[in-house]
Amino acid sequence: MKNRSDVNWDVHGLCIGVPKRADYGAFKQLISDVLPYYGCNTLVLLIRYRYAFQRHPEVTDPGALTPRQAAEIAELCRANDIRLIPKMNLLGHQSGTDRGSELGLLRAYPEFDETPDLETVRYCRSLCPSHPAVTDVVFDLMDEILMAFDADALHVGLDEVFEIGHCPRCKDTPNAVLFADWVRALHRHLAVDRNAEMWMWGDRLLDAETMGYGEWESSANHTWERIDEIPRDIVMCDWHYEEGETFPSVPYFAEQGFPVVACPWRYVAHTQQFLDDAASYAAGKDSASNKVLGVLQTSWCDAGALARYLLGDDSIEGVARLVGESFRVAMEYGR
Repeated sequence: MKNRSDVNWDVHGLCIGVPKRADYGAFKQLISDVLPYYGCNTLVLLIRYRYAFQRHPEVTDPGALTPRQAAEIAELCRANDIRLIPKMNLLGHQSGTDRGSELGLLRAYPEFDETPDLETVRYCRSLCPSHPAVTDVVFDLMDEILMAFDADALHVGLDEVFEIGHCPRCKDTPNAVLFADWVRALHRHLAVDRNAEMWMWGDRLLDAETMGYGEWESSANHTWERIDEIPRDIVMCDWHYEEGETFPSVPYFAEQGFPVVACPWRYVAHTQQFLDDAASYAAGKDSASNKVLGVLQTSWCDAGALARYLLGDDSIEGVARLVGESFRVAMEYGR
């Protein structure tokens, strides 16, 4: 099987959260020392609401980066030839499962909740894409994040959306229409109005029945059915975390015309399976295979712990250590 060095990928990325204040120094050292050492040229920084918003300070969550820190991170990335892409979750992932766990936007604007009548939801709350005022606030946040980090792209999340089509405004509209209309609205604001590239997780555009991934890594609630209406310049971040011999979504997205990056997580063996398969497809001769841009290592762990492990702290255990090892392997692909 063709793999690793048989392709030449443009994207070698890491997706990581905002560090705790005590870990800010280690985080900066990660950018200046670790990422360049491994050839990592893209940093997707998961902001959510951990930025001190000036236009809507009411949505800011604890531990937020200041505008000065955002500018410092942006400058450090530029100095090290790293493309910085801020990330927000702009549909799902607005809370935990229970009432009272809402993150910044729903805490400040409970009227934007897709499930206002439920005390507990299956996984996390979503925004209502049909609320007449939601885009006014969301677009402001998008604009401020782009400006604060001097970014030319934004990752808008959109993964694991289980709560959709529930509220009185949405319940009579098919989930596929709700999802596609929301994706296009975000894309129109970013790509058309702001000339910025849009990245998103791809799972809600994969049919669970035909892909065989299950309802987490693909959609069992019909959000994928209007994929033909999704703009083809959106970068699809295709994440898969379980073992498997083949990953049909990489060629699916590429053959649909989307640029796609393969996104592994914590187990080295699973990362190798996924990236071997993605690289094997990308080594093909047809035009679709050229749509595979590269790899984006996800983390989903404490950013400071991951930074310290990659900086040489061998006492770090748990997910951060696993992710660090996966990151090292992932960065070898496509060179």
